[in-house]
Amino acid sequence: MGFKRIEWIFFIAFLGVNVFLINIYMGSKNDQSIISPSSQKIAIEQRLDNDNITFDGRLSSENLTGYYLSGTPTMMQALYNEDVNANKKILNDGMTKFDRGKLTHTMTERFFVQEKDQLVKASQAYWKKRVMKGNDYTYQLHFSTFGDDQIELMATQSYEGIPINDSSSQLIFTFNNENDQYINEDYTQTYVENLTPLREKMKLYSEKDAINTLYINNRIAKKSKIEWIQLAYTLILNVRGQNVYVPAWFVAMEKADKSKQVEIVNAFSNRIITNASVRKVENY
Repeated sequence: MGFKRIEWIFFIAFLGVNVFLINIYMGSKNDQSIISPSSQKIAIEQRLDNDNITFDGRLSSENLTGYYLSGTPTMMQALYNEDVNANKKILNDGMTKFDRGKLTHTMTERFFVQEKDQLVKASQAYWKKRVMKGNDYTYQLHFSTFGDDQIELMATQSYEGIPINDSSSQLIFTFNNENDQYINEDYTQTYVENLTPLREKMKLYSEKDAINTLYINNRIAKKSKIEWIQLAYTLILNVRGQNVYVPAWFVAMEKADKSKQVEIVNAFSNRIITNASVRKVENY
């Protein structure tokens, strides 16, 4: 196959993805709720207060920037094979299994941590030296789970400081509470390669905009507590094995009955995408 022909194939593929993204973006704008945030005259903070909805801190009006981001989900065996000798040394403290895009590493000796507040520090010290591409992962407090009997610490890849909250880019350590100490036997890992912007950097809707959208669409119940708000990339599209991510606001809430709820708002369109399915395109 000639070089010129290869160039044309890549050009057409890239053009197709961009046209598809533009259609998604325009469609999402058209799909917005008929209730416009600008039509609400009372400040969102006051409306939250009127409904006994609490939030510690201040809702930010800052408009950050982000990208449509493309990445390739990695076959973990292939990642290991890129530098077998070095990776064999990194993973020589146990047994490693590969299941397509996921790696599971079981330690020969269990990982003990005495104090709960030392879990993150101890795990970070381990994964920076004992995990493939360990320096590419950053601990995510809000995406971790903390139970009485089990704690799941999550670290993810990031792009220009914004984490990727998706199963394709996670490092997970699960600790069980046994006899007043925290014990971990293994970890799981996924990895995304070739993270690349598909379009120029774009301005995002603010944290306050996202809360406003959730409120006027009745997604925040009265007497709820907004526990945290986090900007992160989320998967919206898979094009012939290539993932496409967009920045989104993740909002975690506790209702009056103590049940938990997480809502997701597309930071480009300010549209709620909590239950949206990932579009998959095989041909374009």
